[in-house]
Amino acid sequence: MRKRFLNWGLLAILAVLSLALGGCGSQAVSGNSKGAAAFDAETLRADTPEAIDEELAARFERTKKAADKMFAEEDGHLVIRHKYGRTVLPERPQRIAVIGLEDTAVSLGIPIAAAHLSKNSYLYPLMKEEGIADIPINAETKTINLETVQQVRPDLILMRDSYDRNAYNALAKIAPVVALDLQKEELTALAAARAVGQPERGEERLRAYYDVVKRARLAIKGQIGSATVAYLRVLQKEIRLYPYSANATNRFMYELLNLRPDPMAVQLDKAKNNLAISLESLPDLRADYLILSSGYGASSSGNSGAARRRYEALREDPLWKTLPAVREGHLLEVDGVVWNAHGLIAKERAIEDLADWLAPANEIDYNQ
Repeated sequence: MRKRFLNWGLLAILAVLSLALGGCGSQAVSGNSKGAAAFDAETLRADTPEAIDEELAARFERTKKAADKMFAEEDGHLVIRHKYGRTVLPERPQRIAVIGLEDTAVSLGIPIAAAHLSKNSYLYPLMKEEGIADIPINAETKTINLETVQQVRPDLILMRDSYDRNAYNALAKIAPVVALDLQKEELTALAAARAVGQPERGEERLRAYYDVVKRARLAIKGQIGSATVAYLRVLQKEIRLYPYSANATNRFMYELLNLRPDPMAVQLDKAKNNLAISLESLPDLRADYLILSSGYGASSSGNSGAARRRYEALREDPLWKTLPAVREGHLLEVDGVVWNAHGLIAKERAIEDLADWLAPANEIDYNQ
């Protein structure tokens, strides 16, 4: 039976207020800019408890400093600056509508009046149980049902900034809107918590996340050392190898867990947005451990069946069977919805997947 490192329901609702983070101290930070390498792939970092604490403490401080720069006091009001401008924030909002930042809002335990409830999302059971109203969104056009947002009468709207300015402007006519980058989940956790008047929640929640990172990293690196790990995604029409640091989907594996990347993944850092690799190039992937998902995210599940069939065909290809990780049985199939999502909960679940697989002998209580 799979060990669960985290009690997800408790974590989502309560952990931000009560977790004791023995040994992790102030830990660490965020977000590289997209496309920028986090560090030299050839540089070895220590995996001792002391070294990890120091690394994460510095990360926390950098992230907090970046979040602080987003806010200012103007005429007695707190103002946040974001992608679409500036928003004067209400004090202690109690009815918050959430569009695209559901992971952040749930992980912080803030009061959600309405959110987009996708049945394919890993968050759907919890949000449904909490009685959160659904905001319908067209998956293809990203059109938000504004009437539903109006009906819940929010006093603040948290919106992922991948929605365009037209969406922002329309929502801003209903209530103040804060637009945040979910791919920078650590920074966004701090910013969202402060925007709702509860900065301490963001800091405690981020420290809890780094505690998860620390425990998992110690367990995993203690088992596999400097072995290389890569993430491969099979889609309907292509196979993608996710790069070392230029993609937010799997960057946590290398930045936070200090896993060693496959050289082929490092080279993809230079490939900008083209992550597709050919079948013929597969033998160049020499990773010791290979993570694989087939299909799409929660909003594009309709194509997942075709992607799964492509993967099943791939498994029968002689080239596939030449991969070292495949030959050795070092292959982990993961939930593409979770692994291609962003937010602290999604990343914690991915980390749990890795720890259960790579360090199964370690009994780690992540609820301490």
